[in-house]
Amino acid sequence: MKRFLFVTVIALVCAQLASAHIRIYPTESTFGGREKYTMRVPNEKQVGSSKVEGEFPAELQIYDFEFKPGWKIDFKKDDKGKIIGATWTGKLQPYEFAEFGMLGINPKQGSNLTWKFIQYYDDGTKEEFTGPVGSRYPSPVVTLKPAPPAP
Repeated sequence: MKRFLFVTVIALVCAQLASAHIRIYPTESTFGGREKYTMRVPNEKQVGSSKVEGEFPAELQIYDFEFKPGWKIDFKKDDKGKIIGATWTGKLQPYEFAEFGMLGINPKQGSNLTWKFIQYYDDGTKEEFTGPVGSRYPSPVVTLKPAPPAP
């Protein structure tokens, strides 16, 4: 019985850690749709976090941002002026999280949307959420599906 409880506790702790990484919501959207994407950033360490760098999927057109008090957003643009990423700078204490909204237009065809983020901590460390699904630090992925037929 003790062994079962130990395994259960370990599984729950690992599940919480796995679900605490930077995420994008919703996790599913439609081809060609307009969507409000929300980036959820938890602080997973015992020190403050002060910066998140994001790289947006190349196929996605992000055109507007939700601003948060105490946070600054610097946009990254390509040669044509398209927003391809952003850096959020502010303060996130241990055990806190913040959510940042972005409006975007999904591609009309193609594959899933893969986002990449790097979170920086006040102790000089960083976590790169750029890996494949199932890795320790996976990139958030939004699955795109055809729009349902009109009634």
